[in-house]
Amino acid sequence: METHNSEKETFVRFSVLQRFLHLFTMLGFTGLAITGFSLKFSSQWWACGVAWLVGGAGHLAYIHRFCAVITYVCVMVHVLWLLYFKFVLKGSLTGPQTLFPRGKDLRDLVAHMKYFFGNPKIPEFNRFAYWEKFDYLAIFLGMNTMGLTGLFLWFPEFFSTILPGYFINIAQVLHLYEAIVAVALKFVVHMASAHLRPEIFPVEKSIFNGRTTREKIMKEHPGEWKALAAGSEGIEQ
Repeated sequence: METHNSEKETFVRFSVLQRFLHLFTMLGFTGLAITGFSLKFSSQWWACGVAWLVGGAGHLAYIHRFCAVITYVCVMVHVLWLLYFKFVLKGSLTGPQTLFPRGKDLRDLVAHMKYFFGNPKIPEFNRFAYWEKFDYLAIFLGMNTMGLTGLFLWFPEFFSTILPGYFINIAQVLHLYEAIVAVALKFVVHMASAHLRPEIFPVEKSIFNGRTTREKIMKEHPGEWKALAAGSEGIEQ
């Protein structure tokens, strides 16, 4: 992990690519939520206002699809990076400091629940805690569901030629409820856990500037700090 010498020692937590993808996914997802719900609930006064601002329902649909392309391109770039990292750079995707779930995450969840109910010992989280991995998997897997059902709704005539027409209706229902779940997770759960905790409020800066401090790692990710101190970080994503 790269360090930066200054009055307060800092470490790189997120690479330029990770911050870039987060920014564009955030913008695309927000655009999808606003335009998608405005189209679905078009009879509501606020939806009419959004449609008026962009020039009508036709423009809303165009912006929604544009945001969908931007968001899914970010997902595909991330997948390509994982493949490059694994097979070209020979990195580990499943090590203790990665975003992929491990058995320890379940143990951390149980221990964290005990801590909330009075146990004085807090789990020693690695580079990414269990709720951060949940955030990652929620959008990584959820975008595939949204992408597939969105394609059905974007090109209903084509898909109706190879599948029964009721698949379009199923896609419409799944797309709506997946969107509701995704918005609830990202704008409520993710915002609360990532940005609105008292020690971080009003914003977690590391996802935007890429850096974190030694003190913050030692406090929030002691498992990662032990690995750094032992020189066993290795090549992990």
